Amino acid sequence: MSRRQVIPGIQEEMFEHEGLTQDVVLWEDGLRADTGPGHFEWWYFDAHLQDGSTAVIVFMTKSLINRRSPLTPGVQVTVTRPDGTKEVALSFFAPNQFSASRESCDVHIDDNWVRGDLHRYELHVKVDGLAADLTFTGRVPPWRPGVGKSYYTADLSRYFAWLPAIPFGDVEGTLTYDGQTHVVQGRGYHDHNWGNVDLPTVMSHWYWGRANVGDFHTIFVEQVSTKKYGAQKLPVFMLAQGNRILIGDGRPLTLQLADWQTHSCGKQYPRRLDFHWRGEEGTVHLALRRPQQIEATSLLTALPRWKQWLLGWLVNPYYFRFNAELELRIDLDDVQAVERGSALYEMMLLR
Repeated sequence: MSRRQVIPGIQEEMFEHEGLTQDVVLWEDGLRADTGPGHFEWWYFDAHLQDGSTAVIVFMTKSLINRRSPLTPGVQVTVTRPDGTKEVALSFFAPNQFSASRESCDVHIDDNWVRGDLHRYELHVKVDGLAADLTFTGRVPPWRPGVGKSYYTADLSRYFAWLPAIPFGDVEGTLTYDGQTHVVQGRGYHDHNWGNVDLPTVMSHWYWGRANVGDFHTIFVEQVSTKKYGAQKLPVFMLAQGNRILIGDGRPLTLQLADWQTHSCGKQYPRRLDFHWRGEEGTVHLALRRPQQIEATSLLTALPRWKQWLLGWLVNPYYFRFNAELELRIDLDDVQAVERGSALYEMMLLR
């Protein structure tokens, strides 16, 4: 049995406001936001494959940094070959080439599509020489922290939302790159984001990661809001054992950072991250060490060069992705374990 709980008081009111219960239902992974100016939405999939390659596929209603634009559906495919070299393809399409169901995940952008039922997803994408035909099957049930939304106005009209529909699962199918089709299998993940806020306005930065070590699967996050919103720390934490979610309340999670390094872009990042969760049931500690950089990208690169130059004088949002050594220590009432392996995490600097 899961330890997930609905916290009395304000959280109960939020569930009623959103028309949700503790359990995730099918329509939650369907189209959730308006597709017009001011809103954004994307369905994200990634696969880590046994041959050493990885694939990231994103279906989006528009670029995140162009929230105010009209519907501009896009598909992005990123393939990292077994030798570590990477290729990225991103294409945008006409509004009439987009359709999405509000009843379930069933998204079509031109000839690219994804459909699923919170447990099994099939997708097909082909963009600029990169292609994927993959099936994702969940091992851990769909989950969200509370109602899955962070609100930024008193009337709850401005928000950013997140649903990990497959926190951990299997993936199989084919990847095509360099003119060759490869039969692949491995581990997969799928989540869904939508909202109607300019993230750099409400969010300063975040650390977001996940790991699968031994029989345990975890998602760990610390988001920090901008000074306008009190520089609040917004933690999220999930720990599962097998297909059983042990912890879903992120409020007791804290993060300590140390051993800062400076990247060639001028941004700094820590090489020691310690996430610590302490609740009535006990403690969980995640120690991340010796991170290896996978990606370091300015978010401005998706803009025309003249906009990059103009905005670069004001802000340069940056995205880092790392693979790190992980030690996971669990000391709960009925589960004690120490596991070592690797963790994938990102650092998003929005300002």
